[in-house]
Amino acid sequence: MNKYSIYVLLVLLWISMPLSAESTASEFIHGRHAIRLGWGDAAIPASLYDFEGLYSIIYDLYGSPYGNIDEALQHIQGMPAPEADEFLRNYRVVETGKMHTSGHLFLGYCYQFTPVVSFGADIDMLYMHRENKVYDGYMSHLTSGYGSHKYENLCHLTLMPTVRFTYFRQRVLELYSALGVGYSLYLFKKSPAHGMSLNATLLGVNVGNEHWYAEAEIGSMQSWAFSFPGTHGLYGSRLLSVAVGYRF
Repeated sequence: MNKYSIYVLLVLLWISMPLSAESTASEFIHGRHAIRLGWGDAAIPASLYDFEGLYSIIYDLYGSPYGNIDEALQHIQGMPAPEADEFLRNYRVVETGKMHTSGHLFLGYCYQFTPVVSFGADIDMLYMHRENKVYDGYMSHLTSGYGSHKYENLCHLTLMPTVRFTYFRQRVLELYSALGVGYSLYLFKKSPAHGMSLNATLLGVNVGNEHWYAEAEIGSMQSWAFSFPGTHGLYGSRLLSVAVGYRF
């Protein structure tokens, strides 16, 4: 077999792959329209915000200066006593709490354009919050231990057009992959931002009857803001998501 015959075989194999996928996924199409409601995890973004902090939000909420006790003590070294007392009375110490989230909530629509390819869109919402404790003055921090409570909130909204590839379909089982690119809003208390999001589903499993179905997906959602990509972003989100839906 010469090299030209090998090239011909490779071209024929490349052409036959989408045809075989079309044949594998062409049976048992229950309905071209589908809607779904789902949930996805956000454990990694919550952990990243715990470590990095949202420094611009803290400035907006509490003003400046802020910091810890060690910085305050270093700052007043060599100051006259009246000035040191005045500084400590006005110094604010912020203790950040742990970031909490209920995960992603998303609502989606999908249209079966061909037996293999579907087009649709997801509306995704993620809410995260944590409680911070603010001590107004060094002496109150040492003596009473009481401070005011402030809440740091993040609401992340995304509209994401999606294309889905179904490469295996039987009567009650479908296997698919998907890719979505969308626009995101970061709704902070005083510093809103906007940016782009990318969601890749490496493996999706759809199980159901003619109308009702359930899905489970393994993938990853990345999101970054144009203005503050380092502190306003979601990385490694929606690694696992589940959904229920109805097709017609």
